[in-house]
Amino acid sequence: MASTSIESFYSEDIDSTKELPRKQKQVLKACLELFASKGFEATTTADIANKAGVSQGTVYKRFKTKEQLLQAVVHPLFSKTIPRAAKEFAEDINQYKYDTLADFLKPTLHNRLTFATENKQIIKILFMQAANDPKLLNEFVVPIKDVLTTSIPKVIDKLKARNLLVDWDTPRIMEYVLSIGAGFGAQIILFNRKLDLDTVIDQAVEFLVKGLSPDQ
Repeated sequence: MASTSIESFYSEDIDSTKELPRKQKQVLKACLELFASKGFEATTTADIANKAGVSQGTVYKRFKTKEQLLQAVVHPLFSKTIPRAAKEFAEDINQYKYDTLADFLKPTLHNRLTFATENKQIIKILFMQAANDPKLLNEFVVPIKDVLTTSIPKVIDKLKARNLLVDWDTPRIMEYVLSIGAGFGAQIILFNRKLDLDTVIDQAVEFLVKGLSPDQ
């Protein structure tokens, strides 16, 4: 499964924005990288200018305050980048045929937890901004909800039809699977835990397969 980084998608999205001058594009891309690595408060104008290869005056030529700059950075993330990342994940899920529940769970969990690990600082920024802005929260939730209500349920339904999953309602099965993934994701993103992904995924898959296998 593919797992393009948020920064890679974001860089492409900013470069494709026609209304922004080249130097301002460099500023936004530098800001995202610095906010993710150093944090918003710790990032200075000098840091941004140095990273972007521009003067400090250029940094605030279009955006007058650091808060305005943060808003300019995050809006493309919500409106363009996150939907692209969700679409990539959905397309990956849809292109495979899974012979067992484990065949679906292992690569899917590995993909999402790797994504969480590699993008955790940016995801923290997204959570913080979305929590304070209902419009941004909706933009964040909608593409993820599409994956959770279409792509993954289709896989579960196909496995159930082949008697490879317990005959429970699909939403019930989803709750168990998502709770495992969300639990590990929260440890990675919110608590900065470094997990041995291979080990925790093997254990999680073993647990889910035993609990969700049809009665023999």
